[in-house]
Amino acid sequence: MNKDIIFTCDVSNAKNNMPRKLFLYKRKLMISNENQDQSNIDVGLEQRSREIQLRSHLTTISWIYNENILKGFKVSYQCNFSMAQKSITYLADAEKLIQLKQLLDGSVLYTDFNNYYQFKSSFMQKEDVQVMILAKQISKYVQTETGELRLVKFVKINDQSKVQQELNIVFELNQQKYQSILEIDEVYKDSNEIIFVMKYCRVERDKALEIEEIKYIMKRLLKGVKHLHKLGVIHRDLKLDNIVLENQNDIKSIKIIDFGLAVEIGYQTQVRCGTPGYMAPEILNQEDYDELVDIYSLGSIFHSLLSGQKLYPEYQDKNHLILLNQLNQIKVSSKILDLEQRQLLLLMIGHKKYRPSASLCLKHQFFSKFCVIPHPIENKVKQLCFPNIKNPFKSKCF
Repeated sequence: MNKDIIFTCDVSNAKNNMPRKLFLYKRKLMISNENQDQSNIDVGLEQRSREIQLRSHLTTISWIYNENILKGFKVSYQCNFSMAQKSITYLADAEKLIQLKQLLDGSVLYTDFNNYYQFKSSFMQKEDVQVMILAKQISKYVQTETGELRLVKFVKINDQSKVQQELNIVFELNQQKYQSILEIDEVYKDSNEIIFVMKYCRVERDKALEIEEIKYIMKRLLKGVKHLHKLGVIHRDLKLDNIVLENQNDIKSIKIIDFGLAVEIGYQTQVRCGTPGYMAPEILNQEDYDELVDIYSLGSIFHSLLSGQKLYPEYQDKNHLILLNQLNQIKVSSKILDLEQRQLLLLMIGHKKYRPSASLCLKHQFFSKFCVIPHPIENKVKQLCFPNIKNPFKSKCF
């Protein structure tokens, strides 16, 4: 057990000043009643210890400051033995607490969001959805202590099991970090909301994309999706709105965001959810589906990057778009002339039986062959215009 400990420090119960020992593991806190090494723990000691599950939506931590100096924390959690909600406050050395907080950031729910962040502005809804635009109604906040900008996403707690699923995925991704997935810096819980705090990202790219840049972007996105699938996660809402650049005009900083519709592989894989125009037909047809639905969504993004056009450009209204998507009546742009590009694209948006995994896509010759095309790239980022179906950060199953 000792090898699984991430961090340990001495704390004291704020109520009676009794010394305790804190042990941080990947998914839990253990606060023992005896100042004893957890490697020698026995059943009796384990029963007398407080075991706090960090990933539960019932666990929250409030940090206690005195004149901007970190003094302790209050933890609220559900007791494993009584199943009752309990709260207790611990004090510790400031430096140790700072280390503990850094390790817990993005791995447990905090409270008192408004004490640390101040509202700056909301991102206005736009008609033109650009290649690297951020979700439409995510808010911009300022961290009061440092003055740094942060992006903040609010999620209503309407379904606790769904919220817990998203938290499990976010917390796991934070502990299994990957370069093309945007990390959640902190997660807060309000009375009826979960609040995700992320690094501030530049929301657009103001230059045309060259073919080698498109190749790089798709490689990074496919590697990110491969990482998700390896962890047993399906995103289910990959689209241009959910792809951002962490640094303006820097495609190397491309990130996948928003796991509000993500699920573990095998869970709820007949539910219709996502964004029309990016959804695999098997989702709309309410067939059983797997992680390959993400490949279809990336195929739709790939088509837009190559041509500047939608995969379903001639829909009349939302219902018509859904019907075309359901029947997979795609219209590949005539601008996509390169054989390797078209071949990979058609595989990605093809029937689920023949659709390749992220790993197989990455082995396609499109990524190894130097692409030379007979005309300039015509897809200007700001010419991309996509249907205003719904706010991607408030996507719901339908």
